[in-house]
Amino acid sequence: MLFKGISKEFSLLNEDQYNTIGDFWDEMASLYGLENLQGLGYKWADSKIFYAIGLKNDDIKYYNLCLELPDENWTVVNGKTENLKEIYDEIYKLGPLKYEIETFDENGKCQIKYYR
Repeated sequence: MLFKGISKEFSLLNEDQYNTIGDFWDEMASLYGLENLQGLGYKWADSKIFYAIGLKNDDIKYYNLCLELPDENWTVVNGKTENLKEIYDEIYKLGPLKYEIETFDENGKCQIKYYR
């Protein structure tokens, strides 16, 4: 699977990524619509994460990330966006991730696919 998107670096300090990545989502959703987007978390370090947003079914214009991802062996978790922190707390109990792909809808639902 090939992921093309706009990538930025975000701080993980004080769990600030929930706000700053949320702002990134809001910005991109205003341009492309929330339900057309998917977010990719990758390349974690001690205090930062790289995160990209791309389109589910098309290539986003002016992307700065093109990354080949595995086609198989992803784990899928469905939940509510309001519970995102708790969902991730459960996911990370089993160890670090190599990749995560998030999608959200207008009804407050989210899906997280992750790969270790």
